[in-house]
Amino acid sequence: MRFVLWLLMSFSFVFSLTLDRALELAIKNHTSSKLSLLDIEKARENIKKARAGILPQLSFSYSYTRLGGELAFGFTPKNRHSYTFELDQAIFDKSVFEGLSLARNQEELQRLVYEDVLREVQFQTKQLFYALLYKKEVVRIAQENLRYWEENLRLAQAKFEAGILPKVELMRAKAQLEKAKADLEKAKADYKKSLEDFKSFLKYEGEDIEPEGELKAIEYKQEDYEKLLENNSTIKVAKKSLEVLEKAVEVQKSQYYPSLSAFATYQGNTARLGGSDKMVEGYTFGVRLNYKIFDGFAREANVAQAKLDVLKQMENLKDVETSQRAELRKTLLDLGSLKAQLNALELSLESAKESLRLSTERYKFGVANQLEVLDAINNYNSLLESYYYTLYLYNTSLARLERLTR
Repeated sequence: MRFVLWLLMSFSFVFSLTLDRALELAIKNHTSSKLSLLDIEKARENIKKARAGILPQLSFSYSYTRLGGELAFGFTPKNRHSYTFELDQAIFDKSVFEGLSLARNQEELQRLVYEDVLREVQFQTKQLFYALLYKKEVVRIAQENLRYWEENLRLAQAKFEAGILPKVELMRAKAQLEKAKADLEKAKADYKKSLEDFKSFLKYEGEDIEPEGELKAIEYKQEDYEKLLENNSTIKVAKKSLEVLEKAVEVQKSQYYPSLSAFATYQGNTARLGGSDKMVEGYTFGVRLNYKIFDGFAREANVAQAKLDVLKQMENLKDVETSQRAELRKTLLDLGSLKAQLNALELSLESAKESLRLSTERYKFGVANQLEVLDAINNYNSLLESYYYTLYLYNTSLARLERLTR
């Protein structure tokens, strides 16, 4: 039993993480998405607060006063009690209705902000995930390279012992093997650091994770992406922000309107009647009309400030639309360029692979020297790493295209 427990503890568990699962974790755990959800809840509470202005208001007050003998004379009771129940109902108050409309617009704005945040989180998740797949391939290339140079050293030692290889070639083979080991350790360290950054981004705490899948070119449709830019969440947020500020102008203008409300009270207070203290109670009701005639031009200043905010947001909206449209065009250019690079790299890889095979065979039979093989393997590994790096850039550009148009 102890052996089984020791065996279980000696293994480290690795959680295989797909891109879909990573997106779920990012949406659930990322700080920006959590904060955006809280902003939505806050906007909902603001709606409740604004709605309170059109609902009836009920209040109650009570007071007790004890008068000293020198003050309680005549018909004044020594112990005075008084209470009031009051019901108020707004009949017309434009500022309340405009404020409620503004609160609803703000809640819708926060929903659009949340959508924009989610799209950005999804894009960043894909970018980091593709980077991990790329660095995972770099580790694999380094491992293959190490195995190659281990085999190369074995052959070099055999030839050296047979007296057909100079010592300098053997020393070069050993040095190249040590370099391959160092390159592998560097690739592993870079990959592990990226894993830690990814776990931190996902707010993931638990067993080690391993990205599942491999880098490959994802096909995309040729569509009218300029038209699809209408779905851009960043532009939607900017447009809705403008609507909210325009509604804020109406809220400030509503201060020019009078307000009308009705009230009803039931109250009682202690009074001396017939030589004894009694509680006198009764109803009152009526209406109130309030209108602020002059407030030192405060209303005019508030309206002017609100209008200036609208003008500022109009300029900001133009900038957002221009920048997003430019970003879309650059992304489409990147995708076209990267696709052409991938096609060229695929052909170059086939050529480099064949060249490496021929050089290796020539070296085994003593026709080629080690420098020729070294050049061939370096060329092939360099092309292979460039190919996967281009794949990473291509998939990241495609993710950015989705961020801009979906």
